[in-house]
Amino acid sequence: MDNTWFIYYLFLMLIILYFPWKRRKRYAAKRIMKKGKINNSQRSAGKIMRELAERFIGKDVYINLLDGRADGVIKEVTDNGIVLENKNGVQVVNLDYVIKLCEYPYNKKGKRSTITDM
Repeated sequence: MDNTWFIYYLFLMLIILYFPWKRRKRYAAKRIMKKGKINNSQRSAGKIMRELAERFIGKDVYINLLDGRADGVIKEVTDNGIVLENKNGVQVVNLDYVIKLCEYPYNKKGKRSTITDM
């Protein structure tokens, strides 16, 4: 009898913690998608991210996005996007969704290291 209440409690806590997290991500995506009301500070932030991404052209990078991750070698940076090439093909990433952009770390043997920060 005690085990069932414990399982119900864990299930309830999972639901309570998961749904607000998902709602926050959805809300942030909706705010980014609003194109009608962009002020000058947001436009300059986009220009800054584009300039920072241009520093990594030709390098193997790891990109944290609003709802996922992308990695590969940056081939081109356009006004609002990055063209990445990896072993699966070519990816295009929208700069509005980029949270973090960093060069892939390599270990002493020249292989990719595991990235631990999220």
